[in-house]
This record gives sequence, C-alpha cells and structure tokens, in this order.
Amino acid sequence: MTIIGARPPAATDLQPDQVPDERAELPAGQTVEPQANTPAGPGPARRLAVPIRRYWGQSLWAIAYKETLQIIRDRRTLGLMLVLPVVQLMLFGFAVGTTVAHISTVVVDQSRDPESRDLITALVNTTYFDITTYVDTPLEARQAIDAGRSKVAIIIAPNFAADLRGGRGAQAQILIDGSDPNIAQTALFAAQSVGQARSARTPGRVPASSEANTNQVAMGRGLDLRPTVLYNPSLEATRNFVPGLIGLILQLVTVILTSSTIVRERERGTFEQLIVTPVSRWELLLGKLAPYLVVSFWNTGVILVLGYLVFGVEVIGSITLLMFLSAIFLTGSLGLGLLISAVSSTSAQAMQASLFTALPAFILSGFIFPTDSMPPLMRALGYLLPLTYFLRIIRGIAMKGIGFMQLLDAIVPLTVLSVGIFLLSLTRFRKTLE
Repeated sequence: MTIIGARPPAATDLQPDQVPDERAELPAGQTVEPQANTPAGPGPARRLAVPIRRYWGQSLWAIAYKETLQIIRDRRTLGLMLVLPVVQLMLFGFAVGTTVAHISTVVVDQSRDPESRDLITALVNTTYFDITTYVDTPLEARQAIDAGRSKVAIIIAPNFAADLRGGRGAQAQILIDGSDPNIAQTALFAAQSVGQARSARTPGRVPASSEANTNQVAMGRGLDLRPTVLYNPSLEATRNFVPGLIGLILQLVTVILTSSTIVRERERGTFEQLIVTPVSRWELLLGKLAPYLVVSFWNTGVILVLGYLVFGVEVIGSITLLMFLSAIFLTGSLGLGLLISAVSSTSAQAMQASLFTALPAFILSGFIFPTDSMPPLMRALGYLLPLTYFLRIIRGIAMKGIGFMQLLDAIVPLTVLSVGIFLLSLTRFRKTLE
C-alpha cells in the first residue's frame, strides 16, 4: 500500500515513546514518497530558506550605533571627551607663555624724593615690574624675596638725589630672585636697559669702562644701577628644574597609583571580602595608602640623590624639614587619588581622571611657566593646587636654604588644601558595594 500526500503526525502531538524513528524499518509493502514543496494536506507549508540581502555598510553603521549608545551611557567618559578639549584650549591659550611680565617687586626708597620716584616710575613703565609693597629696610626686602612674596627688590640709597645732582654716581641696587631663571633673566635685562637709558640722559656722565663689573649697569658720575642675582648667579636651569621635578613626580605617581586601589578591588571581586572583614573605614584606608606613602618617600630620596650626583643640585636647607612638608603634600595627593578611585567605576575611568588632573598641575603650578605672567583667573586657579605651594617650599629649601618661618606663607595653604582634599575623599568612600 502506497501513502501519498499524507501528513505525518507532528512530534509535539506524540508521546515521547511514540516519536517515529527514522532509522526504523517500515512494514512490508509500505513506502514513503518524498513530499512536495506545497503539500496537498491541510498541514502548514514548509518555509524555504530565503537569502537576506545585505547592503554595503549595514554592519558598520550597526556597530557604530552600538558604540555610540555605550558612550552616551558612560557619563564620566562622555564628560571627559567633551570637557577635556575645552580645558586644554583655555590652559594652553591663556596660561602657557614664555613672555614674563608684571614681576612682583618690593621697594626700599630711602631717599624719598622726586629723583627716586622718577627711577621707580621708569622701572614700572617697562611693564616688567609690579610694585606690590614698600618696606623700610633692605633686610625686609631680602626677607620678602626669601619667602617668595616678591621676585625683585629695588633698593635706593638715602643720598640718591644729592649724588645724582652732584654727579657723584647715585647708587641704586636691584636684587633679583635667581631661583626662577626665566624671571631672573627678564628682570636683569629690563634693569640693565633702564639703567643704561637713564645714565645716557644724566648730565656729566662718564662712560663706563669696558673692564667694569658686569653686574654694574652704568657706572660714572650719573646713575649707578647695580642688579644682583641671588641664589643662582649663573642662572642654571637645572637648579630650578630638578627640585620642581620632585614635586611633579610625587603628585603624578601618587595620584595614578592610588586612583586604582578601590577600583581594582571591585574589578577583581575582592572588595566584598574587605567589606565583611572586622576593620573600620579608617583602618582600611590607611592600610591601603601606607605602601604608596613609603614608595613616595623612596622616590623623593632617589630624586634628591640622583639630582646631586648627576646634575650637581645640592639641597642647601634642612632635609628633615623637606621630608616633613613632603608628608603634608603627599597627604593631599593620596587623598586626590583615593577620591578618584572612590568615584570611578573602572580602572580606565580612574586613569583618565588622573591624567585630567595632571594637566592643570603641570601648567598652572609654576613648574615651567611663571605664574606672574598668567592672567588673574588662571593665577587664581593655580592657587587652588597644592603643588603650587609645594614648589615654592621645595625650591626655597633646596636653593635658598630658608627655614620654617620664611615658608609659613606657603605651608599654611598647603596644609589646608591637602587636609581638605583628604577629608573629602573620606566622605566619598563607603565600605559598601555601592
């Protein structure tokens, strides 16, 4: 008997023991003919495999759409992508510049007459000198330069006007802070130009001898203006660069390493173990930050030793005071890295945020570009960075050999900012999974 067009029962209509086995043999006399594409019975038609037509770039746009959605959902990465170019433009456009102007200047006018005020006005009109304060003695002017409040001091002798009128060579001294070679070179050039110009117009002037002291701008019976470079007479850039490099390296290495502490625990799945341990939040934080603090002190010592052996840069001041103030600075750097780690979800976000904070510190702190030549807004932003004050401290100790009291104007804001950043990181850290 031949069965033609009959619909075999579906597998879902049969019991498990009734499912036909294709390998079973048919009864004698029965055969099964192949079914047509359109069966005659009432059963559903078999679907044919129709090839899908794909247009060029269809998969490309699908992948691009998927990646766009991921970027939009990652708000932190999207914010960095949109904000970072604007920040770079503003920083490099306004803060970066090699032209030095408006150098902070302290004045000691012991003559107090029209001639001395005329000399001060001539120096200010060059736009290189900004008078910040007047003091009574040269010692106070030197202390202002030691503390970093001023970069230049103009000291006019008591008998300046009488010597100028009598043609005996009126003396005026200009002290220049040589810890920053860029500022020192500009101030030295401006002082020499003013001294030569005013000596040329002074009656009865005797030309200076070619064998005269190079620090003496104009020597004769007119104006005798003598600039003196302090701390770094040869204006070597390495004496300024190496101490500043210590502060920059400490911040970069500390922030980058610390920013991945909490995030790395979350990614490895070990943060849950820290949560259930019977330790307080303070113990957990201090325990995780202690190794980085030790490494940072080690890096400080290595840079100081290599700076002396390779570049010949010697620390004149107290090493103990430098290490103590470095600990205060590292407190803020560790707190900043911990804050980044607490608010980041992945290690990539933590790294991006660390590099984002490194750019303003590099430009606005005065590491390379002098803060005196920056616009007021950029200068104010630089005052919010702990690195700005630490650079003054480490250069003051290494190059000037000054002590705690002379650095008090920089120690107080450094301590306030560092402790504030560390306490802020504590408020953001929670011993929970959120």
